[in-house]
Amino acid sequence: MNSDEYIAIVDAPFDTEETRRPFGKRWASQLITLKQEHLTALQQGKLLAIDDQGEYGVYLKLAGENHV
Repeated sequence: MNSDEYIAIVDAPFDTEETRRPFGKRWASQLITLKQEHLTALQQGKLLAIDDQGEYGVYLKLAGENHV
């Protein structure tokens, strides 16, 4: 597993009740699948806006890209 403060690279989704996983206990989890067009958009400097369970907005960007 490779990780930093907010992002972890894992082999499979993990049980949110387990505290030994990368982020400790969480209330829920969600699997988001990216298509090639999403990766292409990131490589073109675009942001991906993700609706997280109808409650939160999450934005993904490619490292090195400048966005406000």
